[in-house]
Amino acid sequence: MRGRPRDPRTRAAILVAARDLLERGGLTAVTIEAIAQKAGVSRPTIYRYWPNAPAVAMAAFLEKTGAASAAASPGSALSALRAQLHALADAFAAPAGRSVAAMVAAAQSETELAKAFRNEFIARNRDATWALLERCIADRSIAEPDDMDVTLDLIFGPLFYRLLMGHAPITRGFVDQLLDTVVRARRRRPVQPPAG
Repeated sequence: MRGRPRDPRTRAAILVAARDLLERGGLTAVTIEAIAQKAGVSRPTIYRYWPNAPAVAMAAFLEKTGAASAAASPGSALSALRAQLHALADAFAAPAGRSVAAMVAAAQSETELAKAFRNEFIARNRDATWALLERCIADRSIAEPDDMDVTLDLIFGPLFYRLLMGHAPITRGFVDQLLDTVVRARRRRPVQPPAG
């Protein structure tokens, strides 16, 4: 027997509750019990949407970044990609983002938190960037890369390095410099006429 269909309003209430807990107390404050109480739902209701509290926290953090909506914005693909990376920079500069960064940096690779970060945050942003790169290729603003995964690593690797090492902030200026470096390396070069 199938359960009741998921209500988008319930999902939204859960995310709002998780986001508020995250902003007020960091990731350690985001528990299933606290979310249920704040959202006015039962614990089983939360588990219908997410497997654990870190997954809810990451979903709330991801939604707040605005990266997905930035990636879907109209205009040139390169402008949309820049907007997506700006949204990520803004998210990590906020208190909740700094809390997420600190917790992820301290987490072991197979903890629920690390898994949630990979599945809810990294994977979704890579997917959105992949689509934007395909748009860039289609409108001929960049050459088709030899390996799309490597290009994505060139974009996201430095972001996550700064996130995990904490030696320098993730700012809009940094992501602009990063994107300009990667895009410059991939721009189409004009065809040179043969010598002689």
